[in-house]
Amino acid sequence: MELQRPSAHLLLILFVSQLLFACAQRPSDELIQQYKQPSYTIKPGVESENQFKVNQITQYQPGKNGIAVLSDGISAFAARIALIEEAQLSIDAQYYMIKEDMTGAIFLGNLIGAADRGVRVRLLIDDINTSNYDDVLKAMALHDNIEVRVFNPFYDRTFRATNMVGDFERLNSRMHNKSLTIDGLITVVGGRNIGDEYFSAKDDLEFSDIDAIALGPIVDEVNQAFDLYWNNIRSYPIESLNTKQIDIQAQYRRLEQQIFKNSVKSFVVAHLRYAKLIEDKTFRDYLYWCDGRLLVDHPNKDGDFASDVSTNLARVLEQSEQSILLSSPYFVPGEEGTSGLIELAHKGIDVSVITNSLAATDVAAVHSGYKKYRKRLVEGNVFLYEVKPDAKQKQRLAFFGKGASRASLHSKVFVIDEEKLFIGSFNWDPRSINLNTEMGLLLTCPNLAYLVFNAVHDELPFKSYLLELDDKQQLEWVETFREQAETRYDSEPKASAWRKFQAWIVGLLPIEDQL
Repeated sequence: MELQRPSAHLLLILFVSQLLFACAQRPSDELIQQYKQPSYTIKPGVESENQFKVNQITQYQPGKNGIAVLSDGISAFAARIALIEEAQLSIDAQYYMIKEDMTGAIFLGNLIGAADRGVRVRLLIDDINTSNYDDVLKAMALHDNIEVRVFNPFYDRTFRATNMVGDFERLNSRMHNKSLTIDGLITVVGGRNIGDEYFSAKDDLEFSDIDAIALGPIVDEVNQAFDLYWNNIRSYPIESLNTKQIDIQAQYRRLEQQIFKNSVKSFVVAHLRYAKLIEDKTFRDYLYWCDGRLLVDHPNKDGDFASDVSTNLARVLEQSEQSILLSSPYFVPGEEGTSGLIELAHKGIDVSVITNSLAATDVAAVHSGYKKYRKRLVEGNVFLYEVKPDAKQKQRLAFFGKGASRASLHSKVFVIDEEKLFIGSFNWDPRSINLNTEMGLLLTCPNLAYLVFNAVHDELPFKSYLLELDDKQQLEWVETFREQAETRYDSEPKASAWRKFQAWIVGLLPIEDQL
């Protein structure tokens, strides 16, 4: 039987794809060096106003780090804007994603405003989602006080998908880090990207997440990490990638229009009002004083460098003695991770894992990688909780989000023995462990760890499903209510048939190492 020949249409598609990929070449070294000079953190002198404020706050806690948790979206966004407005010398911002929406426009607009008053701005962004803002970023980089660099970029800025045809291995590794630092003195590190769903600004979806404001010695570690990424070979000046002529004012007007069309929203008013409250006298009341250090992967992680974050977190978990609370929106523990958690549970350690239910997750493909390990974990005495799609939190520490019609867990938090606490960008999945770069704060801080642990546990039974085994040793989902009897489900609660089909079909594919 003669083999079927490829159709003319398929040959044409392959030819065009290869042609476009051939055109997507790395910018020349000369062009890169024209715009890329090494630069490093600027720290103010002892006479500066912000240095004086920080000294006033930290003087009675030498060697300790002041940490304030940002658990609800409004405070998280307000804190960022307030810090940008307070910056006097420098702003260093490193993000996986800045979305083309209201909060993204406000964030970038405030960076431009800071540059206008003489603050040096360095913006380092992963290239996975910059296409809509490519010209805006180029316009920003043309400002005398702003530099924009793109991490591990797509060389073809127009037909980005074609870059993946012959360059998949390189482009598959992304920078998932998230930090904002002003004057080298105060930083925000955590799990939030910049976008409406991260800051309670989207009516139909909210990603419940957590960040930490930090000041003290740990900020120097964040500064060093930013400089390492900023000057790394994988960070490209946007001007070397986007070589078009840009109408700067037209791009600025884009941001203004995005902001102004939403300015009547009570959300914006609330943020601006809240931002004015974050001053040194009130700020110190929110601080917990902690020992700690930054965990951060090397920017060349997918080459000769292993994951510093996952290696150190695994070590901390192995040393636990009483309890582990692990929150990971994308949880694919693999064989090794599953066995490790079960072993800890068999030692008498209370191991609780919180992740998204199929109905709540924004990535059904990841759920397909996770679900194969659920039964073993439950059999191994691991408490497994899946967050409901309508989970909302009314308490002070809004771990589960509040206000949107659909909630999705996005918090990356580890609490060990109610004493140690990790807040960062790391998901427990193969992508975070092996492919993406990650960062986070590992804190020894009993008071804060206890607060987070109890805030989560108080609401956990009502905001999530507990997985158990029924009489036939099959999984069931237990939904608990405050004033009525519990409900038990024998399949993924509140997930549509289409979602269940997606998770099933993707689960047949050998792609767990990509999840």
